[in-house]
Amino acid sequence: MVVPAFEEVLDSIGSRGKFQTRLNIVFNFIGPCVNLISVNVFYLAMQTPDHWCHVPGRKSANMSLEEWKNLTIPKEGDSFSKCLMYNQSDDVDWSKKERVQCQHGWDYDDTWFSLTVPSQMNWVCDSKHVTNDVLFYAQNFGVALGLLFGYIGDMYGRRPQQFLCMAAHVISRLLLVLTPDVLLLFILAESLISAAAGPMIESALAVESPRWLACKGREEDALKLLRRIAITNGGEVPSFAPQVMRTVAKAQRDRKGFLSLFSSWNVFKNTVLLIIARSTHLLTLHSLVMMAGGVGVNPFLAVAAQGAIQLPAYCVVHYTAARFGRRWSAVGSALLAGITSAAVSCMLAANFSGLAITMMMVITQFFTTGTNGMANLQSVEVHPTCLRQIAACVEWTGAGVVMSALPYVALMSDRRMPCAILGALNLGTAFAVSFLPESALQRLPETLQDAAVFGKDQKYWSWKPKPPPGYVTRKTKFESSI
Repeated sequence: MVVPAFEEVLDSIGSRGKFQTRLNIVFNFIGPCVNLISVNVFYLAMQTPDHWCHVPGRKSANMSLEEWKNLTIPKEGDSFSKCLMYNQSDDVDWSKKERVQCQHGWDYDDTWFSLTVPSQMNWVCDSKHVTNDVLFYAQNFGVALGLLFGYIGDMYGRRPQQFLCMAAHVISRLLLVLTPDVLLLFILAESLISAAAGPMIESALAVESPRWLACKGREEDALKLLRRIAITNGGEVPSFAPQVMRTVAKAQRDRKGFLSLFSSWNVFKNTVLLIIARSTHLLTLHSLVMMAGGVGVNPFLAVAAQGAIQLPAYCVVHYTAARFGRRWSAVGSALLAGITSAAVSCMLAANFSGLAITMMMVITQFFTTGTNGMANLQSVEVHPTCLRQIAACVEWTGAGVVMSALPYVALMSDRRMPCAILGALNLGTAFAVSFLPESALQRLPETLQDAAVFGKDQKYWSWKPKPPPGYVTRKTKFESSI
């Protein structure tokens, strides 16, 4: 006799009823919106506007800004120098003017930004490395904190983790406003979001989970929650639910914390592949946000368009994942993101700018969002409940380490190189995630023993996912046996 899977209990009580709709609105729509806005606003605030040396005397000379810059600022190629000025602006013989470092601070282009952190703190020229350092160290400090957030989610529940993540957002944003001149506090404040952003998204997928309660040994609480969901959705708790909860509860004996990720090659491999997918997505996502201010269009509109495209991207992912399975949907998303990133690099090499580049970036954002959507789904499905939050935490932590390379990629002076790098990373990711097991229509692992063999009998060159023999009728067989 084979006990039905938890998914079959969920089908009986209603897997897409009023209960799930309410949770989705609060935790999977409003929550992630707040989360992503908080994250992306910081990257906009870290933009460095176009700048040049401030040379006093323009008002008394009654000159336009362009005339004054022509007189006082040397050119480097087709643009004015950002860090040099002429020592004597009233010298008639321009060929004898001495070029010196900025003596009186800087003026900033306020077309799009009245003030950003680098312009407020003058993190430019000899101090421009400070922007990179802030982004680098905030990510790495966030790595250690991220492990703590994930541990709290698995030990004490998803709801406490949600509240903790929201508190981190509030505290961080208040400190960022108050402490830009205290560099260490500024970095620590941003590291709170680096730590909380990923776990907040992941925990929203299972804020109130009967499976997690059973895995913690709280079988009665799990059954009470199942009855509550059934009443809300107009369903019915099946007679085999207690047996399923007991089976799930056995997974608690497998709990070894982070060491569980090394319990088998299969679990370790899947986790590493998901780290690759998440890392590439985050690097692509935030690089495009940071590059939005340098393509000749309103950066706020560009970022808004990149954000707006994510909703239809997730809708398309939902359809393709159900229609063609998880594995090839993930491959397709990363492959198309790589192609469009490479196309942006080629367009920049051909001196395209403005709307055309922005549209291609939005399309790239569409596909990389698909990569993230599939990684979220696959992480939930290939890991057993007892390991789910810890695995997600480690995945986001690994991605956070890779994200420390963000300033060194997105802020390159040659705008073609970041897109070329992103293209190569996404193409490599497409190949890597093709080795993840197909989880659509499969009996998902409930224990570490299940996870150790999950997907091993699947063929690499397979197209549409098919349920294993007897899976569809397993619930019927069990009910008839009791």
